[in-house]
Amino acid sequence: MRLWIFEKPSMARAVIPHLPKPHTRHEGYYETGDGYVSWLAGHVMEQVQPGDYDERWGKFPWAFEDLPIIPKDWKLKVSEDKKDQVKIIETLLKKCTSIVNGGDADREGQLLVDEVLLHFGNTKPVARIHLSAMDPTSVKKAIASLEDNATYRPLYEAGLGRQRADWLVGMNMSRAYTILAKKQNYPGVLSVGRVQSPTLALLVKRDREIDGFVPKDFWTVEAQFADPGQPALPFWSRWLPPGLSLESAEKQADVDAKGEADEDEEGDEIEGEGGTVAGQRPAWLDEQNRIVNKAVADQIAAKVQAAAQGTVTRYVNKPAEEQPPLPFELTGLQTALNGKYGYSAKEVLDTCQELYLAGQTTYPRSDCPYLPVSQHAEAPDVLDAIARGAPHLATLAANANVTIRSRVWNDSKVTEHHALIPTRQAPDWSTLTEIKRRTYEMIAQRYLAQLYPNCLVDKAKVEVSIAGERFAASGRVVKDPGWRVVFQGEAQTTDAKKAKDATATLPVLTEQGPVNRLAVKVDAKRTTPPPRYTEGSLLTAMKHVHRTVTDPVERKKLKALDGIGRSATRAGIIETIIKRGFVDVKGKQLVATVVGKILVDALPAKLTDPGMTARWEALLDAIAKKQIPLHAFMAKQEEAIGELVAAARVSTLPTIPADAMPARKPYTGSSTPRPAPDGAKKCPKCKKGYLVPRTVKNGPKAGQTFHGCNNYPECKHSVWPK
Repeated sequence: MRLWIFEKPSMARAVIPHLPKPHTRHEGYYETGDGYVSWLAGHVMEQVQPGDYDERWGKFPWAFEDLPIIPKDWKLKVSEDKKDQVKIIETLLKKCTSIVNGGDADREGQLLVDEVLLHFGNTKPVARIHLSAMDPTSVKKAIASLEDNATYRPLYEAGLGRQRADWLVGMNMSRAYTILAKKQNYPGVLSVGRVQSPTLALLVKRDREIDGFVPKDFWTVEAQFADPGQPALPFWSRWLPPGLSLESAEKQADVDAKGEADEDEEGDEIEGEGGTVAGQRPAWLDEQNRIVNKAVADQIAAKVQAAAQGTVTRYVNKPAEEQPPLPFELTGLQTALNGKYGYSAKEVLDTCQELYLAGQTTYPRSDCPYLPVSQHAEAPDVLDAIARGAPHLATLAANANVTIRSRVWNDSKVTEHHALIPTRQAPDWSTLTEIKRRTYEMIAQRYLAQLYPNCLVDKAKVEVSIAGERFAASGRVVKDPGWRVVFQGEAQTTDAKKAKDATATLPVLTEQGPVNRLAVKVDAKRTTPPPRYTEGSLLTAMKHVHRTVTDPVERKKLKALDGIGRSATRAGIIETIIKRGFVDVKGKQLVATVVGKILVDALPAKLTDPGMTARWEALLDAIAKKQIPLHAFMAKQEEAIGELVAAARVSTLPTIPADAMPARKPYTGSSTPRPAPDGAKKCPKCKKGYLVPRTVKNGPKAGQTFHGCNNYPECKHSVWPK
């Protein structure tokens, strides 16, 4: 009798059809012809609180003499709100003869099932299944490829190391800096975390860049030319600084227009881009190769104005194909919906979760924008669901070509979860809330684009020399829009923005051929500060945080990790720094508060440096590869925590202004539950409060009722109607 324990119910449902019949549904598990199938709900075990190790560690207010808190024997306990499901697992463990670990194919997935088995002292044989996708073909292959779970013990230990190290940082450093703030009568908690603190530091740095920004004037020179044989096709071109390549002209145009270089969300900045060497740069050019002396700009314009003709010194015109943007992963979707509609990261995550639970979209907490090859066969069914569920997309679904196989179907790039796409189950459009409609539409459009041809374009670039100066222009003509028809002209994607459909058409030119100079102009410009972060752009900054790291090894590691935090946790991190009072929300913009800035200034660089994650990851990888033992990693972390606490003990916080103190005392570690109505049930999680009826005021669940603990915010347990 084999017991399959999956990370989540959806994985169990995907596997059950491929197991021996009969299949009988019970509360919390299925019974099959040769065993049982059950599931967890993510981590059902949690690290105990400091007070569970030592009573004095649980007292508030906290004191430096109790730090650092370093458990000698680490303890886990079953989460209060998940005890019922864990009890079912315990019963099934007694009945079975073997077990299959069905956690996600990463260290967290390995950890969350293994820690349950260890909690119950399991000695029965355990196998491991890796499900990279839930389609029938992938599931059958995974079932036929079970491995010995013991092989993955080092992966479990790596997950355990991450869990314990995060606990040490959060518990010790949050207490240390809260104690310092308490000396100024600050009533709240100054929480610190491996991901939270670098994220807050990104915001503070950006705000200070804006506050300290000094605008600078600069000037651009443009000239209009025309081929003598094609006078009806004149084109404007931009002056090229000495040494700047033709390929750099478009990037330079962006810098001139915005005063700052564009960030490429899906790529990385280009280092060593061809331009003037600093030592050879004339004083009238700044580091971005912009003219900062109007007299020089006027001189260049006058020289060109005096010349009647220029020469085409370089001309490139070639056809190109632009591939459709990949389907969304969670962070990309959160960024897109925040940018277009202003939805918060949490609102988007909650909406995706509801669509997923309704069976209308796939698992949302994904960092991967690719799909398994085997899922291509499901395209006709998915298109049918889109057409039925979103009637305004029916024509696009009907015109899609299921024989097209874009770059998205790539097994080698699929990680533990594939891209976020519609399922074969159509939603009822008339019953969806506005945010659900917009979310489903964006997800569906990205999927539809995969089944349309590449966009065909002609791309042209020209360099003209005149009066000893060089000018550059680029043009782009869409010959066949292909996948772009899905977006109906909306520049909704990074790829679409990069395409710059509005770029003027260039005439066909001949190298070394003459062009007539028609006009010259000098425009005055002024640099602008970088924009404030929104939730969307902060999510992107967290994902691409490697750009802020100078160490090449750490930079490479963070890039491979997709930054700090995961798609599933980034929204919660942003919500935490807002709730703690470290960040204010002003419209779409996020602005660091005085307290947020004080905390970042007070923290050691190690705690605000995203490179710490890279250093941890290198060590955790070594644990997973059996190169170093877990105890060696933990010894290093314990030593580091001791040093950080010692440094905090002798430091002080900058003065917290009176007007920065919270108007209402926030959560500090203990609270007294509000009175509960007669007949209310005791909260099963905290055992202090009572479950009382509540109504959601904002977000995708606005208007819905549920029961929540009246001991909030100390206890956030809630019960939703089934």
